[in-house]
Amino acid sequence: MKTIILVGGGHSHLHCIKKSRHQEENVKWVLISPSRYQYYSGMFSGYTEGIYSLEETRIDLENLCKAAGCDFVESAVLSIDPDQQHLLTDKGEIFTYDFVSFDIGSRNDSMEIKGLHTHNLPIKPNYRFPEQIRKLQKSRKTIFIGGGAASIEMALSLKAWKRDKGFDNHAITVVHSSPLLEKAGIFSSKKMTDVALTKGINLHSGRVTKVEESRLYTDKGEILDYEEVIFLGGPKAPPLFGSSVLPTDEQGYLLVNSYLQSVEYPNVFGTGDCATLQDFQDVPKNGVTAVRQGPVLWKNLNGAAANGKIIPFEPQNRYLAIMSVGDKRGFLTYGSFSLVSGWAWRLKDWIDQRFMRKYRE
Repeated sequence: MKTIILVGGGHSHLHCIKKSRHQEENVKWVLISPSRYQYYSGMFSGYTEGIYSLEETRIDLENLCKAAGCDFVESAVLSIDPDQQHLLTDKGEIFTYDFVSFDIGSRNDSMEIKGLHTHNLPIKPNYRFPEQIRKLQKSRKTIFIGGGAASIEMALSLKAWKRDKGFDNHAITVVHSSPLLEKAGIFSSKKMTDVALTKGINLHSGRVTKVEESRLYTDKGEILDYEEVIFLGGPKAPPLFGSSVLPTDEQGYLLVNSYLQSVEYPNVFGTGDCATLQDFQDVPKNGVTAVRQGPVLWKNLNGAAANGKIIPFEPQNRYLAIMSVGDKRGFLTYGSFSLVSGWAWRLKDWIDQRFMRKYRE
């Protein structure tokens, strides 16, 4: 019997677990995750704003595995020996695999900013998210570092929650070294800047150089006070691969080929934020990519286990993205096109609810 171990409960692995209820009898599936619950990043903004309950934002991995006939292990993988095909967990367990796949996400931290690691409010791994949101809701001065979608969406959702609760005197600041939503194009960037300013977000252009207890410094000479600071300036590689012999890209992400296999160990797979495609290194590390990789990963894990056919993953050039800007309004982008409307938020809500229903039925 072949053993396939899935490390992490990310989007691609959720697809595989769901499909494994139709598994071959000669394949044993195991999911290892540090938490019984996988929180869906698409609903982080809605939970922050108070639209969704905690239960609505999470998937019970243990129940999902039980329904699919997959073993569930609540542990964190600390190291991998791809030559011996062993995994070591934080509980001292050693697991042997025939094939292993990693879908463990990224981290929200930056070693380039002095002092950040000590004072940053980490929301990843994502099971820490609910606890950290409670801290942000109490904070009277919150600074988000980063000008991308994750940072500005969280800032706007938190602002909407505070305004609804009567905490208009709580300041929310976004410090960004490049234009907001820069990758979406100049027109979308300007539109999002106007939205943020209209909603009362304080925008500061500059690169954060140092973070101290209650103070943040930028390369523009600014010193900003805060109660909570959170880095959302783009994903950073998880430390797991850097401490192994697995090949990584320059940032420390697992380097995989078009078949989602490690470039040197074909029985090691990687998807989502934790992996970089060798031939498509600019593919965004986001939920859209991870969801699309799920069916390819499922076919390739089964194909590899049966010594059969595997297929390449083909990235999209453009994709639809919708982020919440508060008050049940969405900011929709597709290529260089963008719009802000209640209709866009309702579409986002429908997509997110449909995704969650798949793993609760």
